[in-house]
Amino acid sequence: MKKLLFSGILFLLNFIHIRAQETQNFKSFWNKGYHLESNDGNFKMKFGGRIQQHWSFSSQDEIIDNLFGKPINGSEFRRIRLYNSGTIYNFVSYNLQLEFAGGSTTVKDIHISINKLPIVGEFTIGHFKEPFGLDQYNSSNDMSFIERASNFDITPGRNNGFMFSNTAFNENITWAIGTFRDTDNFGKTSVGNNYNFTGRITVLPVFNKEKNKLLHLGLAYSYRTPDESKYSLESRPETHLLTSYINTGIIYLVDNVQLTGIEAALTLNSFAIQSEYIHSKVNRKKLLENYNFYGYYIEVSYFLTGEHKNYAKKVGYFKRVSPKSNFNPTGKGIGAVELVARYSSTDYSDKSIEGGVLNDMTVGINWHLNPATKFSFDYTSAKLKAIGNSTIFQMKFQVAF
Repeated sequence: MKKLLFSGILFLLNFIHIRAQETQNFKSFWNKGYHLESNDGNFKMKFGGRIQQHWSFSSQDEIIDNLFGKPINGSEFRRIRLYNSGTIYNFVSYNLQLEFAGGSTTVKDIHISINKLPIVGEFTIGHFKEPFGLDQYNSSNDMSFIERASNFDITPGRNNGFMFSNTAFNENITWAIGTFRDTDNFGKTSVGNNYNFTGRITVLPVFNKEKNKLLHLGLAYSYRTPDESKYSLESRPETHLLTSYINTGIIYLVDNVQLTGIEAALTLNSFAIQSEYIHSKVNRKKLLENYNFYGYYIEVSYFLTGEHKNYAKKVGYFKRVSPKSNFNPTGKGIGAVELVARYSSTDYSDKSIEGGVLNDMTVGINWHLNPATKFSFDYTSAKLKAIGNSTIFQMKFQVAF
């Protein structure tokens, strides 16, 4: 089935390219992906994909081995995706992104938007990320680390929903608000009556594009009614090949869950610092005890080769890094070299819930060979509070366009 799907996509790309060359009303070009665009700008299409292969080598204290089993040292294709996005008749856009890693084809982004609406800006319907958090909004292609911080598991992720979003004051403010229903990996909702309301707002008190300086502040909130009144959280020590170290277990008789996220980022030319705090308040039925779980991280990065993080004002998060000179083994280009460090802490223990506390310290280096290719190397020291320690060395080899 996958082979047939790949063949069909390749045939479609070839057909579109030939037709674009034959038609004077369209032009095709490469800009971090293959683009097809009408001369009047009313029709636009982009085709792309990503390949991310991870290698991981871990060692654990004996007590960690006894609790969770021996670590898996090996490799996996963490993400294999193809996508197509575009604009139709100027005011309607769409996005289709499918995931092939893990042995089955699953849905990532599949949505339709109506653009340039008065006051509300853009209306989106489909399956996409709920507007919550800075690190969650950043694409996995453009993250500073191989894996997101462990507190990422508190964020809502992708679900089916409706959303309004817009910018204000020369795109120095962004906002998005929507209602969503929890779905599985194929975009199918459950039979329950759960509805979630999620919103995010960001501001730029400081923005100087010429000097590569900015201060980003953001706030997100989500009110959630879990399906079957059940809720749980679990997190790995920031590598996909290890099992979860901390886990709340299933919490029953949950009335609602309220998520709050606070985010901040500062860039000063080649230096950047970013942090987020995410809190989950679990409110249960009358007379039952409630719970609070939280996590935070703080990370820094510095480009040895003079580049800087690329901030997208329209959406309020960071995008692809473009090296000053692409890697060229026969010339002088070396690409962009970025040093990164992060500390994160996630706490799933409160009152009668002993889910555990996980603290991770990660240092790494990213080599951006060109805008589409990145090699990453991370070393993580993970501490399961009052239990034991683990060390993890990871590598990621990525092509994304």
